[in-house]
Amino acid sequence: MARLSLTQRSQCAMGAAAALAIAGAMSIPWIQIRESMVAQQLQSMRDMSAVWAKKPDTSMERFRFVKGSNGQAAAGDAFLSSALDEFAATPTNFDRYELQQTGEEPTSRYVRALRGDQADRVAAGETISLDAPDAAWQKLPLTGIFSIERSAVGTARLIWQDRIYILIGGALAWIGIIFALRLLVVRGYLRAVRRLRDVANRVRAGDLSSRSQLRTGDELEQLGNSFNSMVATLDGSQKQLQSMNESLDFKLVQLSEANVGLFESNRLKSEFLANVSHELRTPLNSVIGFAELLAELARKDVGADPKRIRYIEHILKSGRGLLEMINELLDMAKIEAGRMELSVSNASITDMLEGISAIMRPQSDLKKIALEIHRPDELPTVETDPGKLQQILYNFVSNAIKFSPEGSRVIVRAEVWAVDGAPGIRMTVVDSGPGIPLDMQQTIFEKFRQVDASHTKSHSGTGLGLAICRELSAMLGAKLGVESNSKKGSSFWVEMPLEFRAKKLTPLMTDRAG
Repeated sequence: MARLSLTQRSQCAMGAAAALAIAGAMSIPWIQIRESMVAQQLQSMRDMSAVWAKKPDTSMERFRFVKGSNGQAAAGDAFLSSALDEFAATPTNFDRYELQQTGEEPTSRYVRALRGDQADRVAAGETISLDAPDAAWQKLPLTGIFSIERSAVGTARLIWQDRIYILIGGALAWIGIIFALRLLVVRGYLRAVRRLRDVANRVRAGDLSSRSQLRTGDELEQLGNSFNSMVATLDGSQKQLQSMNESLDFKLVQLSEANVGLFESNRLKSEFLANVSHELRTPLNSVIGFAELLAELARKDVGADPKRIRYIEHILKSGRGLLEMINELLDMAKIEAGRMELSVSNASITDMLEGISAIMRPQSDLKKIALEIHRPDELPTVETDPGKLQQILYNFVSNAIKFSPEGSRVIVRAEVWAVDGAPGIRMTVVDSGPGIPLDMQQTIFEKFRQVDASHTKSHSGTGLGLAICRELSAMLGAKLGVESNSKKGSSFWVEMPLEFRAKKLTPLMTDRAG
């Protein structure tokens, strides 16, 4: 259904209101006309009855005389019977008039009460007085009535003529009111509203220089002024926002340039670490090799000084620890540069766990820690990079042995697991260490972060191992995490699907030509 415009709704509302007002005003003369005509006819009938009372021989149209004091005397005529009963019950009423529809034409009927000897005198053809009755006359007994009837066609015609004139006048008044209101509202207020709407449409289209020019001197002008204030505020806010955007663009350019510098610095740092680590690793391997040779010779020399053997073992331990740190720095530099490559193949989890057990068994035996492998009899192969996955497990087990107290145990568990709705493997390393507070369980996977300073002093390490594990797991399409509290040890786990799903990693630095 089509919606009416403001103009149409205003016209309909004004038309209905005007019609109701005119109808209410016309109802009074509509009713009053009939009452006036009835009053005129009543007076006319009284005059006629007064003339007849003085000259009984005067010819009257449909004159009737009834002698008696109750309705039975006028049986057969409901109007006369009712009048007799009324006059008998109410002495103050002495006549009655009605405009009746008798047959096809209206009829005027008038009846007058007769009291005392008036009925006998009328019957004898004598004159009587019908002046305004007084209290003494009202006390006389009712002895009869006489009535006069005559056609009221002319009276009814006059009533309807006057009513038609009222209808015509009301219609003309309604038309005049509608026309005047249309001129006032449509050409006045609605025209001003349209002008204000046009200005609003231009502002909505982006022309914030448009302003209302209404000068009506009323609420519409106040509305236009308020609209102008709003547009001015909007224009100022837009200019301020534009200025802020320009400033933000400038800051973004500066930030981009700073980021380029940071990327370049980070790239140079990573290249430096990679080069230095590589250059350090070569002579360090030589140092470790010669230290191992010296240790072997010392063990074969029966008369070797125990201090010499202990010193050589310190050299080997420190050298191997330093080599591990250098390898971690080199791995992190490769990962940050996006140069870490994957070699994906089908890997046996069972063989990998046995290899980890063989590698880590000497370390666990030194601390008298029981290293337990829990796995089902059959495990499916996993499509992944075995070296990277083994590096993650090695780091987990190494940390577990490092932080677990002597005489405890470390459990390596493997089980079939659903990874994102797909079949996969979950491997968990459970230690008996001091545990990790909840607020540190995400922090420990960041670079150069450890739980606290006391552990840093008690246990060597760069804080890169878990960060490297996180990056490697992302490259393998795996997930890792930790479950722990501050008293009951920790469980580090890694989940990976059976089928390899490579993730495209965005390097932190990119090589820039030139």
